[in-house]
Amino acid sequence: MTKLLEEAIRQVERLPEGEQNAAAGALLDYVKHMHEIRLTDEQVAEVRRRIADPNRKLLSLAEVRTRLARLES
Repeated sequence: MTKLLEEAIRQVERLPEGEQNAAAGALLDYVKHMHEIRLTDEQVAEVRRRIADPNRKLLSLAEVRTRLARLES
């Protein structure tokens, strides 16, 4: 096991039971689907374009939550 994974597990162990289960579920879902997740060549090009853009707009966590809330309603 890597040091990073050991540290992640130590931190998850400090969480309440429900949050531990959520973290475990996320990790298991990642492992189950990690080989299925693929970007198309067009998606890769778009990601690279956006990363290279010196004027890209970064959102705060609050802004992301606001946008997600609008999508959910």
